[in-house]
Amino acid sequence: MGAAKPYPNLAKHQAQPYTAEWRQFSVNWPFSEPVMLFEYMDYWNVRYELVQLKDTNNNTFYPIALSFFDFSIDWFTLFPEEVLKRVRNQKLRVLFYYSEGDNPELINEHLTQQCIRYNIPREQILFVSANSACRDIPYFYHVVDDELLYNFRNRKISPVQYHDMYRSKKFTALVRMHKYWRANVMARLWEHGNNQEGYFGYGNKITAGETEDDNPIEVDSFGNLRELTRLFLKELPFKADNLSSAEHNTHTRSVIEHFHDSYLNIVLESHMDVDQSYGAFLTEKTFKPIKNAQPFIIFGGPSSLRLLRRMGYKTFEGIIDASYDDIVDTSKRWKAAINLTLDLINLNNKQLNDLYRTCRNDLIHNQNLFLENKQNRLLKLLEDIHE
Repeated sequence: MGAAKPYPNLAKHQAQPYTAEWRQFSVNWPFSEPVMLFEYMDYWNVRYELVQLKDTNNNTFYPIALSFFDFSIDWFTLFPEEVLKRVRNQKLRVLFYYSEGDNPELINEHLTQQCIRYNIPREQILFVSANSACRDIPYFYHVVDDELLYNFRNRKISPVQYHDMYRSKKFTALVRMHKYWRANVMARLWEHGNNQEGYFGYGNKITAGETEDDNPIEVDSFGNLRELTRLFLKELPFKADNLSSAEHNTHTRSVIEHFHDSYLNIVLESHMDVDQSYGAFLTEKTFKPIKNAQPFIIFGGPSSLRLLRRMGYKTFEGIIDASYDDIVDTSKRWKAAINLTLDLINLNNKQLNDLYRTCRNDLIHNQNLFLENKQNRLLKLLEDIHE
């Protein structure tokens, strides 16, 4: 069982464990950061061994956790020569661990080209991705990292328990970071004053240089949506609580009312098209309502609900229409999801309470599954990469 904090491989940033600087690896080139996989294995009692380089074999992994995959990096120029030698001689394998949703096909092409250039056997370079599209790519392995991360970091916050009392808000819809497709969703909710009936939050920071064209949906196919969104953005910010933007970004905080006092969670995931990969990418945004016994609609990649079902979760089949999840075309999926959302939040309080009560079994099942020990998830990943 590991106890120390291994220093991030390939990192150029320097820091000591348990200091503020230790949390800065993720924003410093080449974006190699502490390997959370070790933290998970420690917490959920999965045994592993740290060994000296001279003692490695082909069942030993050289782990590299990344906060950002930089396609400009010539990766093997960053490796110590002795590490490269052992990788070439099949006495060590490299394991990239990436919790983001970038298109894994593009990453595979990048790594394969570099393996050829530096005479590295391709099978020695393994990659763990949070994008489900990676499952069809050799030497790639899928993990929904944010299920593990949110469970781990939010573990000191008690979950909201199922209750069937009436609630003052119909829905919760929260956006910390602006994206135009998210603004399109929220503008539709705002259009007829529905924002007043929910915990409705949208920050006011728009990234410099971002334009309306940075949007995976065909906005002009939806009537007045472009102009409506412009009007909505002029009204920012909308606040659903008193937390700062930094506090919204920490997994260690929760606003209980967002779950205890509203019926439905409108999840605006990190991506709608998931880097044009047709994969699903789930983050803490999805697992917050799951932990807190709240039904949800996901604005995210295609097959997000299917991925949840594969993981063992329930998705309110026969209660909430899930057909939007099967639509690959991003604009059509967005349209189906927003129409479903508007239909649900236009129900009256009694109807929503009845719907919530009908979801009871799925809600309790999901909460229990999320809260249970994740040892089996980790063992399955380790089993896969050792095949």
